[in-house]
Amino acid sequence: MALKHDNVMVLERNSATASVPGLPWYMTQEGRMGEWKTVYEDEVEERWVTLKVYESGDGDEDDGPVVRVTVAPIEDEPEQMGDEPKPIAEPDAEDNSITLDPDAIEDLEEELIEIGFSPEAVRWIVSKVPD
Repeated sequence: MALKHDNVMVLERNSATASVPGLPWYMTQEGRMGEWKTVYEDEVEERWVTLKVYESGDGDEDDGPVVRVTVAPIEDEPEQMGDEPKPIAEPDAEDNSITLDPDAIEDLEEELIEIGFSPEAVRWIVSKVPD
């Protein structure tokens, strides 16, 4: 159910109209905005992995943490130019990164396996999600 209050649309979490194209429920729920906090960023099986957890700021984490994982390939031979090191993964016209936005941690495990991570790497990445 959508409610209008002071010209701001507020969406109830479990309503059929709670989905706004392009915005997950946690960004539209009751007008509250939280932030993504990076909790892990490192190389795993020759890919750069960034694990972020959404912090809503209202302390309502009953369904478990909301996570986002971005996986990017690492360039084979970084070339050194002067004294400046080349970034490990830099954006270009052809972004080869993959972003996973699972509904649950169990879904994250499945999605990581689907994109080619070993079970050991999946356990390592999932272990970085805070309780």
